[in-house]
Order: sequence, then C-alpha cells, then structure tokens
Amino acid sequence: MLACSAYSTATPDESAATIRQAVERFVQEQNPNHPAPADLVLSGPPTGVHYPACQRLDVRFFGSGDPYSAQTVAVHCAEPTPWTIYVPVRIVQSQKIVVAAHSLVAGTVLTASDLTLMPGNAASLAGAPLASVAQALGRTLRFGTVAGQPITQSMLAAPIWVHGGDNVTLVAEGDGVRISTLAQAIENGRPGQSILVRNLQSGRVVRGTVTAVATVQAPF
Repeated sequence: MLACSAYSTATPDESAATIRQAVERFVQEQNPNHPAPADLVLSGPPTGVHYPACQRLDVRFFGSGDPYSAQTVAVHCAEPTPWTIYVPVRIVQSQKIVVAAHSLVAGTVLTASDLTLMPGNAASLAGAPLASVAQALGRTLRFGTVAGQPITQSMLAAPIWVHGGDNVTLVAEGDGVRISTLAQAIENGRPGQSILVRNLQSGRVVRGTVTAVATVQAPF
C-alpha cells in the first residue's frame, strides 16, 4: 500500500498519545468504509514513552494487510532528529452482514424470507461476508446453518443459469464463424459448467459450456 499522510506538530517532544492520535486519524481516513468510523486497537507505542520532537510526522502503511482486520503503520520523522516506529493496528469494523433468519438445511435455494441483516464484525468471519440480501437470492446453500449464522460467499453455490428441459440458445463457434440455434438442455448448468443439450434442429446431442443465462456454447 502506498497511501501516506503527513501531520504537523508543535509539541516539544512526541508522546505516545500524539503518535497514537496520528495513527488513528490516518487509519480511519484510509478505511474503505470511511467516513463510517471503525474501532481501532493499537499495539503501541508504550504509554509514557516520548520520542524526539518532529516537525512533521509521516504516517503510512508498512507492507500489506487486510483493510478490515490488521495493518502495520509506520510513523517516520525525517527532521530534526530522524526516527521511525511501527505500530500494529487491528481494525474492528462493525457493519451490516447477511445472516440466516432461521435454521436452513444444505441445498436450500435462498429466498428473502431466509435471510436478514444484522450488525457484525466482518473481520472475524472465516469467509467473505455478504453486504446485501440480494447477493444471496436464488443461490443454493452448500451447508446447513442455524438462525443468526453469517452467510459467506464460500457457503453459496453458483446460481443455476440453465435448467434441464428448458430451451436455450446454443452457440457454435470456431474458425471465425459463429452460429446460434435453439436447443434443449438435458441437465442443469451453472456458470462455466459443461452440460449436455439437444440441438432442436438436427436432434443431435452435444456437450457445451454454460456462458450466460439460458446460453450454452459448443465448438464446431
């Protein structure tokens, strides 16, 4: 991360409190959810420790980190006396996340009544949380859940774009030629999945890849 900020100071020396304030202000400003405040837990600098006076504190991220969880912030002084310290910061970001409205079994195709939004800490979750109920609608739950359990991306199977028995557009492509015709899906298909379809014009069964809703692509 290259983001950095400079903070002027007129104190005769730099106390731990001054440095902490500069770090907190910087991390809050860089938070992806800014201006919504985040709760920060700083590991240092030690209370009571003072550093040489600095004309301008240069504050920046040190290395990479999770903007929703943990960062290390470098606080650097160039003059009059050069010094640098590193302050680990843990971010506790409270936000609305999608949770199960009631107990759900694996294989459930999620509807609005199955889900609700509740305040939670996204950083504490093992997977990527959902920020809106709409992100889960129509998706299939891979694992059973209990009421109030957060729903993460890894818990959801990709949506079904092609249903067995439905008519689909079969696109044949090769050697710079593209032909579209009507076909019937023999099985369900999710994005990128290979399925069998029957060409309704020729009656031939071919295997193709689901590329869009009700669309299957096959080579010549």
